[in-house]
Amino acid sequence: MSFVQVEFFAFFAVVLILNWFLKRWPLIWRLFLLFSSYFFYSIWNIYFLLILFLTSLFNFLSGLAISKNFFGARKPIFIFSVIANLTVLGFFKYYDFFRVSAEAFLTKIGLPPTLPFLQIVLPIGLSFYIFRTISYNADVYLGKISPTSSVLDFLIYVAFFPQLLSGPIARAGDFLVQLKDGGAKKINDLYGNFTLIFLGLFKKLVISSYLVVNITDDVFAVPENYSSLVILLSVFAYSLVIYFDFSGYTDLAIGFAGLMGFRSPINFDVPYLSLNIQDFWRRWHITLSSWIRDYVYIPLGGSQKGLMRKYFNLMTAMILVGLWHGAATHFIIWGGLHGMALVGYHLYQDRKKVNFSSKVILKPAKKLRKTISNLFCWFITFNFVSFAWIFFRLETTENAFKFIKTLFVSPKSIEAFQVYIFYVVIIGFLFFLFEKEIVRYLTIFQEKLPIILWFCFAILIIILIFKLSPEVIPTFIYFGF
Repeated sequence: MSFVQVEFFAFFAVVLILNWFLKRWPLIWRLFLLFSSYFFYSIWNIYFLLILFLTSLFNFLSGLAISKNFFGARKPIFIFSVIANLTVLGFFKYYDFFRVSAEAFLTKIGLPPTLPFLQIVLPIGLSFYIFRTISYNADVYLGKISPTSSVLDFLIYVAFFPQLLSGPIARAGDFLVQLKDGGAKKINDLYGNFTLIFLGLFKKLVISSYLVVNITDDVFAVPENYSSLVILLSVFAYSLVIYFDFSGYTDLAIGFAGLMGFRSPINFDVPYLSLNIQDFWRRWHITLSSWIRDYVYIPLGGSQKGLMRKYFNLMTAMILVGLWHGAATHFIIWGGLHGMALVGYHLYQDRKKVNFSSKVILKPAKKLRKTISNLFCWFITFNFVSFAWIFFRLETTENAFKFIKTLFVSPKSIEAFQVYIFYVVIIGFLFFLFEKEIVRYLTIFQEKLPIILWFCFAILIIILIFKLSPEVIPTFIYFGF
């Protein structure tokens, strides 16, 4: 049951009504939240629910053990909890990758490869809720939060259905407090939440799905059938696809959670307007990049142990970001490319001589130079990110390099292609550029409507979005991670 299915809207309507009705009885309300989340997850696979429950229960107990310093082994318990969580993640997500790699190594040294072949299905949302549990134990260990004494609250934190499948990756310190005394007593920013839901549906169903069905899937599958111009267009189209797909899911998650009275962390902040790669990762998948910063980069030493150590830490962090997406060489290359870009950017910044001007107002010539410099930096950053998505999208490095080669040396001449696809890409970029303004004005417009007209408007816009969407709706990209 996905956020863009009619069945989900029926499910959510019932949950939303009961959510607010049951708040007068906090214990019953919390039990209902857990039941709703578990029911939602069980629809995907009932066996996945058992993994979710056992993982949650283990981390609740480990958090208490870390806090109470059982047997004076606070640090070993924390390390064990991290290893246990990563073992669960590794088994389901990386077993096949390690098996193939180990067999290749054993064959190379003349030993028989005897590792068992297992058909393992990755539980949906596993990467996201494992990171939630690791951050909880880490924050308890570091003294940032006190462990919750309520197993019910912790189970809800891990399984809360709007954020369960693809984030945002909420921190326990921000979420658990929202369960206290029945949670919020009113919906904050009612029309803002509906705006996010409308935009999330539009991003996923109209822009992202349309581009996937009409250009990116076909071109990335057989690039040799297309000219360099169409291949280049597909690269930029995929940049839009992955942004609108993932940010669309995030908008829906934040909007649905908001209607239930829960605040969610921001996950995107116009990332394609970034002027450098560091800025990009401060705007793209913010809850993942901040998680890697707080629980990997900084514990490794961050920038506090010399320049070479900083560059190593940056590279390590980004390769782990790649591996988080999947155990495949193309994800490692994608993460490595971003790691090298970050190292290069920091290397430049560390060696650059900074000259501070004493003048507050820049001269026109300096303003022009600054504008041109910013445009150049944006152009380089955006094209680098778009180029790197090629390795992210294609499942083998062989296909990725073949795609890149065809991009620059296509055997096809410029063919007549469907011009409206080009228009959709342009509309997508314009929508991206003015997204914040669209959110603001659409929210203000809804606030001014009488309630009857608002209901008509909401029904009309949802029907229109579904009518504009293609017949086949691709699944959310990040469901695979």
